[in-house]
Amino acid sequence: MPVLLLVLLLGVFAYFVWRARTTTLTRDCRWRQVSRDGAWQCSFCGSKAQGKNMPTACQKVGR
Repeated sequence: MPVLLLVLLLGVFAYFVWRARTTTLTRDCRWRQVSRDGAWQCSFCGSKAQGKNMPTACQKVGR
């Protein structure tokens, strides 16, 4: 049982490390798709981006 708990703990830790490396979004980033042609807009700061997939990098001015 302790081995299973240790494996679960390591898995959760590895997920958080992986998640931190794959995105630079902040807590305030709230991307919304504004049209079907791939326009995205952040509802927090108003930044705009093009593409089919949601942006994975914060595009806030001054960041």
